[in-house]
This record gives sequence, C-alpha cells and structure tokens, in this order.
Amino acid sequence: MRIRFAEAAKDELNDACDWYERQQSGLGARFRSDVREAALLIAKSPLLFPVELADVRRYVIPRFSYTLRYTLRKEEVWILAVSHQHRCPDYWVDRVKNQ
Repeated sequence: MRIRFAEAAKDELNDACDWYERQQSGLGARFRSDVREAALLIAKSPLLFPVELADVRRYVIPRFSYTLRYTLRKEEVWILAVSHQHRCPDYWVDRVKNQ
C-alpha cells in the first residue's frame, strides 16, 4: 500500500523532529526513521492495529511518546496525525471529518 501524510501530519512530524534534534544531536533523525519504519509496517498490515475512532486506527511508536493515527483510502494508508501521547489527546479528531 502507498503511504501518504496529511499536510498537518507532515508539519507535526517536522516539528517533533526539530524538537528532538534540539534535545540531542541525531535524535530527530532517529525519530524520523522510527516514524518511517512504523509507516512501512502499517502499510504491510494496515488492519493489524486497533481502531480508535470511526475508521481511524492507531500505531504507538516504540521508544517515543508519539502515535500515528491513520485511515485507509482505497490502496493508501492516509496518516492523519503524528501526535504526542500526553498533549491534547483528541486535537486531531476534527481531521477525521475533513479527510
């Protein structure tokens, strides 16, 4: 399956990478790599992960406090949010309506 990130999710990913990089050199790149690996795993088995809301599923990224929230569109995995697990947990919900 093809993987696509919503613009807001791309922004969240970039912001998180920048933040981690400021904390420790190389950590932002490690986070980006973990997100890439997670997205590939989701693409291989998109129905493996639990449904969180309507048709939105979640994948918790090991080693980092982030979750990928995604839905399926035909032959695509559409990543709606790269969200921190402890900050404003439901901020992304409105994106479900706008997808």
